[in-house]
Amino acid sequence: MTRILGLDPGFAETGWGVVEAEGNRFRHVDHGAIRTKAKEQVGFRLSAIYDAVKSLVEQYRPECCGIEELYFAKNITSAFPVAQARGVLLLVLEQHSIVTESYSPPLIKQTITGVGRAEKRQVQEMVRLLLGLTEIPKPDHAADALAAALTHASFRFSSLRGVRRDI
Repeated sequence: MTRILGLDPGFAETGWGVVEAEGNRFRHVDHGAIRTKAKEQVGFRLSAIYDAVKSLVEQYRPECCGIEELYFAKNITSAFPVAQARGVLLLVLEQHSIVTESYSPPLIKQTITGVGRAEKRQVQEMVRLLLGLTEIPKPDHAADALAAALTHASFRFSSLRGVRRDI
């Protein structure tokens, strides 16, 4: 089985999830969120995200990573801090030689539910079913990260290999 890290970048909260995949079989390993406080300085918050993701990579030793692309339809001002956090995540992954692919939110939704405009609750429920969990993963950002990991597994190890990813 291949161990895959999934990441949902955020400045206040970065979701993460680890799954193992072999073909179309998936196993949940762990999930959670990295939280930073709004009252802290930007550099301190980015450093905290860096340290937490580095610790996750060293603890779980993923072979690859699926990370959600930035997607801002309404609040462009929040894009900048999230982009900074995403840059920190990509830096850690590169430093550990982890092959990383980015996936748009509509592509993740399409891959997980079959519908590119699926509601968040539908994606969460499918993540729960695909991983055989008794409850929807919490917090929401962790469920999104698990969806990114499952999407990466689907593209890397299944018949979706070579399919267009420009959704």
